[in-house]
Amino acid sequence: MFSFIRLIKALGFFALVIPMFALAQPFPLEDVLKERSASAEVFNKTLRGEVAFDAKNPAHMKAVDVNARFFVYRVTRPEIQSEPGKMDSIFKEFESVLKQLKTKADNPFNTSFLEKILEKTKEIIPNTSISARINAVRMQAMCPAEIANCDLAGQKILPEQFMESFITILQKSPDDGMKLYALKGIRDTYKVIRPMAVVKKASSRVTLSPALEVKVAETLAQLIETPIVYPVGTAPEIVEGYRVLRREALKALAQSRAPISGEKGRTAFILAKFANGSDIKPEPRLDERAEAAIGLLNLRLQDPDASEYNMEAALYQFSSFLIDYFQRFNTRNDTDADKLFPWKYYAARITDTLDELNKEVKNVPYIVEMIQKIGLGLSDMEKLDKAAVPQLATFVQSKAPASLLIYKKIPGTEVKLHGN
Repeated sequence: MFSFIRLIKALGFFALVIPMFALAQPFPLEDVLKERSASAEVFNKTLRGEVAFDAKNPAHMKAVDVNARFFVYRVTRPEIQSEPGKMDSIFKEFESVLKQLKTKADNPFNTSFLEKILEKTKEIIPNTSISARINAVRMQAMCPAEIANCDLAGQKILPEQFMESFITILQKSPDDGMKLYALKGIRDTYKVIRPMAVVKKASSRVTLSPALEVKVAETLAQLIETPIVYPVGTAPEIVEGYRVLRREALKALAQSRAPISGEKGRTAFILAKFANGSDIKPEPRLDERAEAAIGLLNLRLQDPDASEYNMEAALYQFSSFLIDYFQRFNTRNDTDADKLFPWKYYAARITDTLDELNKEVKNVPYIVEMIQKIGLGLSDMEKLDKAAVPQLATFVQSKAPASLLIYKKIPGTEVKLHGN
């Protein structure tokens, strides 16, 4: 399993430079350092809430602006890029400031600071330094998790602003390192706004606009479904790097929890195909299939007229995946891949997700019985180090849903069972 940093170092195919990026020089820091020193007291007091932040106060806004420039501009500096450990120390320092945003929630300072970070990172992304532009998106991707600590105005505007930036990166960037962080940013943005979308007070709810929801889903769908054919002799790490990128895109797509968005954002169909694993090139890894399968469990029909999402067919595909997962767990060997794979981590996530599904979807006999059979196998896997397969396999073979179409109103959206 690759970490983000390890993956970026391993990817050989993200280093392409195309005309999207204009020639740019490292951003100067001398004046920034002087201005930062002069505004340090204002910045620290408004950050901690000791002084009420006022967006109309020039001194307050200057303090926010100069500190945003200080953090962002340093990633463009060659002397920082070349010194081992220096870039990581900058990110640790930035992370410590983000953590302080939690100490004073509902602070308009937090909104202004995150806005400025987004503004300055977008400013430096057109930079020929691969390190600079990847680290700029890395910095962007750290911000959505803190949106919940902003005032209501920030909670409403920042998710869309960050999502638009991440989508632009996915659509236009030649660097897969940038795309990887953009995908993380999309996933974290969805995570932070989900509880905000269901608060009791309607005026305080936070959601993405329907048009942006479609744009996100269709962009992710295109990234996932665009076929990649690698010539014979391609280095294995390049293919593996692509699979990891595709896995992160699947995870981001599943976070929307909408079975379908627009004409091309067929989230449930895409996840079902990847959970199944057939007819996909390059062949998906087991962790890709597991993420897609868990994503299927998280989908909920939000619009009763939206092409009639068929949850029974989706769960049928999930069960087929799980039979394969159980069988592979039972026959695992001493290869590095089997030893390193987090079998029980995914099983625990599946259990948690099934519990949530069971709470929210009631009075559907087919689903209730299937969940019961799935639970037996997962319980054995946890307690006995051996997954029970027969009951679930018998159920899947004998009780197919009335329709295998993932969307009852969209022909061609059935997914054949793995191996058929």
